[in-house]
Amino acid sequence: MKNKEKAVKTSARIASYLYAVLILLSLLSVATYTWFSISRTPEVSDMALYVNTPSGLELSPDPMAEEWTRQLDFMELVGPHKPLRPVTWSDNEKRFYAANYGLDGRLTNFWDPLEDSRHANQNNADGYYIMGTLFARCDQKVKVSLSPAVEVEEGLQGSGTFVIGEPVWDPDAIVHRNGGNGAELSIRIGFLIQKTDLTGQLLQEDAQFYIYEPNSDQHIDGSYGYVDTSSIDLSQTLVPADRLIVQTMNTWQESDPVEKNVVVRTLGEFTTETELFSLAPKELAKITIYVWLEGQDADCTNVIGQEAKILASIQFATDSDGQSGLIPIE
Repeated sequence: MKNKEKAVKTSARIASYLYAVLILLSLLSVATYTWFSISRTPEVSDMALYVNTPSGLELSPDPMAEEWTRQLDFMELVGPHKPLRPVTWSDNEKRFYAANYGLDGRLTNFWDPLEDSRHANQNNADGYYIMGTLFARCDQKVKVSLSPAVEVEEGLQGSGTFVIGEPVWDPDAIVHRNGGNGAELSIRIGFLIQKTDLTGQLLQEDAQFYIYEPNSDQHIDGSYGYVDTSSIDLSQTLVPADRLIVQTMNTWQESDPVEKNVVVRTLGEFTTETELFSLAPKELAKITIYVWLEGQDADCTNVIGQEAKILASIQFATDSDGQSGLIPIE
């Protein structure tokens, strides 16, 4: 019904969507202090990232590729089994930092700068976050944004953009438990956007970094309400408000009657603008996607359980003038 209502809009919504399925397993570590007080290290054990573009927008990890696709496997970009350890983004320095601990195990007043080449997509002690780069193109002038989350009938997976704790079936209790165990509350997804020509050469030096913050209004201690995540740059938020994409809580509950393979999802709503970039036919957008556990988040604590499983879906949508309405996703 919602799609039918949107179809009458004069500005077309060309639905193109990008799914990222993230299952994060957390492993025991020794940090138990204030900032970065998480005592277990989430690890990406299975990640699938797909794009479906029924019209227009296409993706490729290679800007010079002869064939572009409407479905892209993110596993080809990052590979499996990459750990996530708490880090934080510095918008002033345009890089991630990790906490520095002294010989006594306590936090110092220093931060350890991280490098993508050494600390991204590493399945070892140097691994902190994951990232992958892809290029987008379109045959018409469009604006690209994150698509709102859409609940699917009968409580199945849903579509759009959301991050949610994965339901895990407990055969003894004959119910599901929240596999996220709170880790879904401090996950962030970043989008580094750069314009290039058709060969992948940058058209502009300055890049825009957007942060998607899901599950923003509920917290691991049971409290409610949005809390700013402050930056080590001494600013109130990690990035300025015009580059912060905030979404309310995504949750699920049991179906009635309880079924092993079915839960009913209630997906959150965006409370900020979701536009990422515009794109012209003779341009490419270089999109580097980062996924990390935000150590400055108040919910990044050692309350998070030993196993954290998270399902994340990212869906891109494009707006283009001159179309009759919404083009449905098959």
